[in-house]
Amino acid sequence: MRVIGSSTFRSSPRLSELLVHLVEQTLAGHADRLKGYAIALDVFGRDEGFDAFSDSIVRVQMARLRKALVEYYGGEGARDPARIVLSRGSYVPSLELAAALQQPASDGDDAAAAEPEVAAGAQLPLEAAERTGSAALEAGDVEDASPEPSPSAGATEALLPSTASPGKRRAWILLAVLALVSALVIIYWPGELRDTVVSRAGEMPRGPTVYVAPYSLTGGTAQAVHVRDGFQYDLVNYLSQLPNLAVIGLDPRGLSPTMERRARTAPRGSTFVLQGAILISGDKFRVNSSLVRVPGGVVVWSESSDLMTVEPSRILQMQADIALGVASRLGQPYGVIHETMRHDLENHRSLSMDDYFCELEAFQFMREKRPETLPPVKECLTRAVARQPNYSNAWALLSWIHTHQAVSSGAGASREALDAAERAVAANATNAQAYQYLAIARFHNGDFVAAREAIGKALAISPNNAEILAEASRLLGVLGEHDNAPALAEKAISLNPGHPAWYWSGLTIDALYRRDGQKAVRYARLGADDYGLIPRYLLASALALNQQPKQAESVLVQAAKDFPKVARDRRELIREMHMPEFISGPLEAQGLLGG
Repeated sequence: MRVIGSSTFRSSPRLSELLVHLVEQTLAGHADRLKGYAIALDVFGRDEGFDAFSDSIVRVQMARLRKALVEYYGGEGARDPARIVLSRGSYVPSLELAAALQQPASDGDDAAAAEPEVAAGAQLPLEAAERTGSAALEAGDVEDASPEPSPSAGATEALLPSTASPGKRRAWILLAVLALVSALVIIYWPGELRDTVVSRAGEMPRGPTVYVAPYSLTGGTAQAVHVRDGFQYDLVNYLSQLPNLAVIGLDPRGLSPTMERRARTAPRGSTFVLQGAILISGDKFRVNSSLVRVPGGVVVWSESSDLMTVEPSRILQMQADIALGVASRLGQPYGVIHETMRHDLENHRSLSMDDYFCELEAFQFMREKRPETLPPVKECLTRAVARQPNYSNAWALLSWIHTHQAVSSGAGASREALDAAERAVAANATNAQAYQYLAIARFHNGDFVAAREAIGKALAISPNNAEILAEASRLLGVLGEHDNAPALAEKAISLNPGHPAWYWSGLTIDALYRRDGQKAVRYARLGADDYGLIPRYLLASALALNQQPKQAESVLVQAAKDFPKVARDRRELIREMHMPEFISGPLEAQGLLGG
């Protein structure tokens, strides 16, 4: 707390709040969203009508913050091992090593030529400072920059002299990283140091819990049901980007009668219910929404729209307006929602309802996986991206379709899936779903490091989205991140009580890794209702681990019948699907992979 607790910052709570916000957003992976508009909304309480040309609040306060940091490091913070730097023209903070970390040269050691050097005054992005070990520095995260001058920034000697031995140099690199991490503690609230994006995503938010109930629907056609379902899906997506808000949403597609009855009441733990009604008449629609406190039933916010034409941009605008209203009423920073909304509206500006229905029908296929509906859905998405090359959601869904087809044929890898996902991300850098499907495509193409990076980005954008959490759980579980994967799955299931069957895959994979046969079978049986190929192999592995080889063989035989394009060589299929040894091992041990 040395920076925030210093006399310089104690006298200005607003500057303290601004500094903490900039650092928190950077560490959460939202550095690309630190724009003047979002800061004005999130820190200074401006509304959506904020105009930077007529209101200079952000520019003025950023100038004051830079001046306050210079003042602090020229006085109370002069001996700090690292400095927070805010370069002019940027809202993204970085850390600068101070001269105090210099290590004297060691006589007689001359084996340093192959080691990188880190200079005092070099800047390290905050994201890099979170990574431990020497890899963060050796990978090139430190760049020589010309930071704003500060009274203690004059040293230019090498931090790690070239005469130091490799062992000593590594030790000093580690010391430098520890010093940088300790600098983060200085500006954080007492006792808090943020963990990685993934581990943070596994924790339930500390703020209120909002249950997004399915909106009632009056009038319209069968397509209107798609609109209603998509409306709830997008509302959950918008609200899930708020880091301190838990969002519960029952999946509206394919709910059992029991779950439909449950959907009328808030799940246990909810503190608010967002509910409403959609009225569709011809080509016009109106939406009424209210946020109700539970228990008690007190309406704390409500909004009724005008009668509007049914078109994608209007629907998205209404969804975003509702999400912004809820976030504002609950005291949540909503600049992130507005930034996403801006990109979404740009993507959907000239979109037709036919194209929009392609997106909604693709979501329905993902839930039901009825083979006969795949060709028209794929063709529809292909036409949509041909007409609208920047249609990020359609590119993302097309990527998922390509991957699904590749996996169903036993291939896994798909260049088409990878290309489509990359187009989705390029079209909209705030689309968490696009990064989710990019992670899947990269994994199946064997690029595991890039897959981790993409799913981490998806979690950074939308840390409370059940779909992304469930996907991250099974992906990271297969990639060996067993400390984080189960928590992600448990959180996903709690945020979507009516979730699709595949959400259980993460817990199945975790149970297989921990050699718990009974749990593995229980979770795998729940997940097998997904009708996919991989859940069948997870169930077979679980049964084999639980000493039920006959049942495991029966599952594999049925899988071969249901997926006739898959190679008969089970061992080859496991290699193609990149299944780790703890999944294939039980099948091998029971002699179920053939000769």
